Amino acid sequence: MTTTQEIIPYKREITSQERRFLFSPASFISLVLRFRGHVTREAMEKAVEKLLVTYPLFGVRVEWNEERVKWSTTEGAAKVPVKVHPRVSDNSWMSVLNHEFAIPMRPSVGPLTRFVLVMGSDVSELIAMSHHMISDGRSLQFALREILLHLKDPGREPPVVREAPSHTPEIFPEGLAMGRFRSTMIGRINKKWAKERILFDEEDLLNIWEATWKNTHYVYEVMEFDEIETNSLVQVSRANDVTLNSTILVAILRARIEAVGSYDRKARVATAVDTRKRLRVDCSDAVGFYAGGSSVQLDYKENATFWENVRVYHKIVTKDLDENNVFGTVSDHFVLDQTLLDAMVISSIGDQIEPHQSRHEKLTEYSGRKESLAAKFIARMASNTPDIMSTNLGRIELPNDVPGIRVERAFFAPTSGMGFDIVLGVITVGGRLTITFNHLHGYVDGENMRKIRNKAEEILRGLIHS
Repeated sequence: MTTTQEIIPYKREITSQERRFLFSPASFISLVLRFRGHVTREAMEKAVEKLLVTYPLFGVRVEWNEERVKWSTTEGAAKVPVKVHPRVSDNSWMSVLNHEFAIPMRPSVGPLTRFVLVMGSDVSELIAMSHHMISDGRSLQFALREILLHLKDPGREPPVVREAPSHTPEIFPEGLAMGRFRSTMIGRINKKWAKERILFDEEDLLNIWEATWKNTHYVYEVMEFDEIETNSLVQVSRANDVTLNSTILVAILRARIEAVGSYDRKARVATAVDTRKRLRVDCSDAVGFYAGGSSVQLDYKENATFWENVRVYHKIVTKDLDENNVFGTVSDHFVLDQTLLDAMVISSIGDQIEPHQSRHEKLTEYSGRKESLAAKFIARMASNTPDIMSTNLGRIELPNDVPGIRVERAFFAPTSGMGFDIVLGVITVGGRLTITFNHLHGYVDGENMRKIRNKAEEILRGLIHS
């Protein structure tokens, strides 16, 4: 490695918020940069090695032993790979992601991050993918920024970044407190779980991983806007006193209603929120999982204008953000027994385990327990599952003067889940907006998703020319 700095051993405690993703094989986030130019694998490997000096969290494994899952550490972790796949078309990155998802990330071995070049003769994609328990979308942005800076200047020394505290209630905004009712309810759940508690280990996880990706894959429906179109959407949103994010979300909701049909209730619209600038300490450049969420209900009025509906939503979500409700569900993760969340995954998809797999009897038997607390908890949570879930990274800043490389567009693919309907990844790079619809094949009606995507594009482009 062409740096004078050593990689210092790194170890930190896994938070309960991060721990909840452990057993979900679909809990990946990916950030894809499309660029013109050429990058060699060797240059990428050197850039990634330097990245790990600045952000060692991308190179950790999970300590998983008799004391359960508690620490992430670089000690003994496998090397972060840089892989190369051939580029056949503009959609090659989608099939490459699914190929990589099907290869287990064994937590106790690591790493939980991969970098992939989808190499073409002129146009290529650079993919950063990571397990959600160690990274959020903003973290991947920081990673790609550092890689591009090292590609720009191969002699650049890795910057030393002050280690930020983990995302825990100790640094949440002052005045946040879990209500007595909610605290009592979760306490009762934990007591009930203690009576039937069952632990699952890494071998169970690997069985679930194999079965999951044998039976499903991610499907991506993409909308792309050029610089002029993106700017027009920003301006028309501002002219109506709302944000582009509010415009996009209500456009998707309207598209769902027009393409598939109205909800029989108020729609639940959720957005992931970067909490770094809401905390009591400076975590603005921290990598890790620093996210909360806003979830509000909206009754789309078909007898009102589109912009009237957007302004109603914008007012509701602004109030929710101002009141810091984004930390509400996050706080639950720190008091709920995390092994119950493991069991919920098993309960949901354990019936997919096949006879040849090592834990077939254990996992299929547990998934068949319809009266288990995990099964009941899943049913109870179904009513709170968002109808639309969006993560908007906004207009991200990346180096645009890397010799021989011109970044043209980015695609953000946040994690989805078996129970989610519309999941959006929204990002703007180089003034170009991209919206990605992510869903798991077999769990969501793909034809309906294409109808919603097409109608949403029609609505958004109509706003540009209105």
